[in-house]
Amino acid sequence: MLGIVVAILVTSSQHHRRPGATTIPSVVSTLPSSRSVEATCSVRMVVLVDNYRYRRDLEIAWGLAIYVETPWSRILFDTGPNPRVLTENARRLGIDLSKIDAIVVSHAHGDHYGGLKAFAALRRGIPVYIPFNEPWLERYVEELGLEPVVVNQTMEIARGIYVTKPLYGPPWEISLAINTSKGFVVLVGCSHPGVAKIVQLVKETLGGKIYAVLGGMHLAGAPEDVVEAIASKLIELGVEKVYPIHCSGDEIRNVLKNRYPEHYGDGGAGLEIVLELPAELCKHSSSRVSISMAS
Repeated sequence: MLGIVVAILVTSSQHHRRPGATTIPSVVSTLPSSRSVEATCSVRMVVLVDNYRYRRDLEIAWGLAIYVETPWSRILFDTGPNPRVLTENARRLGIDLSKIDAIVVSHAHGDHYGGLKAFAALRRGIPVYIPFNEPWLERYVEELGLEPVVVNQTMEIARGIYVTKPLYGPPWEISLAINTSKGFVVLVGCSHPGVAKIVQLVKETLGGKIYAVLGGMHLAGAPEDVVEAIASKLIELGVEKVYPIHCSGDEIRNVLKNRYPEHYGDGGAGLEIVLELPAELCKHSSSRVSISMAS
């Protein structure tokens, strides 16, 4: 477990469900959280589903799901390939999926949205953020009794947590950026558009430093020289920690461990990172506003 003091940036512009705004929309969310996170005023990130195993007691499956919790919001980034592995690992980790406030589906591949079916029974009506230009995925979310929120620009969906503008891989893909005093932590699904391109987007649209990248980097089977160039580019962009999981492949792990050991972060199902929040943000954490969607 990693403990780091973090700072949160709060903006106050309007959240739009559909394209049109030129500024970053903002929705401040402050629904109840677990006692430990609220007591310490921290942000907690847990890898619920991955094809790499970090904790021996968890199941693995090809896919990705990452749980993010603050004192004012619970967000699920991707849902893994099916409801069973998602719900079972959540149970073993003591995470109550019925308390999730919002879901972000990075892109329209089954190993990232397959677990959505669990929420048809657990949390009907929950907002599900999806990339634009995926009308069939929007219909699928609606058929499950969930509320699709189409993203075509970077927007703040909870205090200090942003969904990025879609980039094209193919397919269209969105990511999650969490602001901290060390810089942004960027959660990536598969990085089909390129992980360095996603990091550059966060730097350009949100400003500041990128502290860490966690998730799939789409480098399995890539030539060594390509992997080395991408690792070098991430470090050139100022990334301090890289947690390559899911579709990242073993080569990027080996390159980071051998050439940039101070930048490498091991990961897989069960990885948990806890970051403390600053006093100036925590003193306002009792004033709670739910995630809402303006149409």
